[in-house]
Amino acid sequence: MPGNIEKFVEEATKVVGSDHITTNLAIRHSYMARSVMGIRAGVAEAIVKPANRDETQAIVNLCNKYKIPISPYSGGLSGGYAQPLKPEGIILDMVRMDNIIEVDEDARYVVVEPGVTAGQVWTYFRKHHPEWAPPVPDGAPPRATLIGDALERGFSLVTSKYGPQGRMINGLEVILPRGDIIYTGSWALKGFKPYYPWGPGPDFTGLFLGAQGTMGIITKAAIRIIPHPPYIDLVAYDYDTPEDMQNHSMAVLKKEVGVMVQGGNWWLVPSRKDEREVPKTIEEWREKKYYIPEWLMNYELWAHTEKEMQSQIDIIEEEAKKIVDAGGKAEPMELHPRAKAVRLTKPNLIAVPYAMHRAGFVFITWYCPWKDCAEISRVSVETMEKFDIPPVQWVASIEQGRQCISMPIITFDSRTEKGYEQAEAWDKHFTKIAHKKGWMNYRPNAFIHWPAMRPLMPEYVKMLKELKEIWDPNGIMHPGRLEV
Repeated sequence: MPGNIEKFVEEATKVVGSDHITTNLAIRHSYMARSVMGIRAGVAEAIVKPANRDETQAIVNLCNKYKIPISPYSGGLSGGYAQPLKPEGIILDMVRMDNIIEVDEDARYVVVEPGVTAGQVWTYFRKHHPEWAPPVPDGAPPRATLIGDALERGFSLVTSKYGPQGRMINGLEVILPRGDIIYTGSWALKGFKPYYPWGPGPDFTGLFLGAQGTMGIITKAAIRIIPHPPYIDLVAYDYDTPEDMQNHSMAVLKKEVGVMVQGGNWWLVPSRKDEREVPKTIEEWREKKYYIPEWLMNYELWAHTEKEMQSQIDIIEEEAKKIVDAGGKAEPMELHPRAKAVRLTKPNLIAVPYAMHRAGFVFITWYCPWKDCAEISRVSVETMEKFDIPPVQWVASIEQGRQCISMPIITFDSRTEKGYEQAEAWDKHFTKIAHKKGWMNYRPNAFIHWPAMRPLMPEYVKMLKELKEIWDPNGIMHPGRLEV
């Protein structure tokens, strides 16, 4: 180990205890293999697990003393490029900070530490607050963290209705790189509760969203909760084209129906199995397996009464009829009870089986207007086919269809160098097309997306770096995807 790391480890051990710090090579490497949002990472020199805010602050002060780069880490599923990209860095694993501190059903928020997982908080609410739901990540395993998804402005079980997870944050407790502690929202006033997200002046919370910890270490967050009504259902529709899928769902979303509206193409089904065991065309699949649609959309519906539920179903059916009357296709699908149960289970493991297709997979996420949903889907599919990548395309509504999140799911052979090269070659190709059309990658990686985006926003980059230099004069925080 480099000299500074040895000195740091010696002093950090006194802070967190010998059981909560390691330089074991196998453990350090294991942290690289957890992300589903990136395929490049660095190896940390040490893993440190603080128990509380004070220990975290003490570690930050030590890192400033020895100029040791820090990468904060909670669940790690979005990690990838959050892993150390500077040499001699450490991972600050917040897993031990796993307390659910407060639930306020009137102001409708929950206060959690960064180690609180989706499975943990969902189970807690079902037991103690069954009429309410925390916005847990959708599709991610139960060990994904509530704060990690919120800071990444991720996709939760209610993002289609309420917007990205960043919209659900009422306030943050943050340790800045210099070691200062600040609060955002109404929390900024001493003794105040986190019931108001904006605070008395400019909003600081936004500086930490999408920053991957590079602007500071979040040790507590107040996150909004939503009603969890007694009537929950899932209806699905079958389309021949992405245009019919887009137009039907847009009409439904404009009437603000659906707490979760998401779908994609038929490849979402076979790509969850070993590629050696599945047909390569939809015709062959239908012949050997069962019927699946070319394109589909799921509408998850929540209601407080049977009448309210039926009203939502009626709207979906009425808008489908308009598509059919115009010569398109929008047919209701009969879902197997097991398929419906899997989709409605929270949190679920829907994302995990994609690793079975070619051993590796990565989600590459883009934002565009919902009216571009069909076009971005077609471009994704066509370009993936050119690169011999199974054309798995998923889309979902953001905030009642104000935006579309498009996520090509890149399955690749992670056992070979060629597999990684193939995935990145497609990513570079698609990025050039996407930027020309005004589509934005909202989790840009440091090697493909950010270099392409940076020239398009020089003033933004300049200001971001200036802010980072003020808060992090010693440059101890990892640069993250934005290389600041």
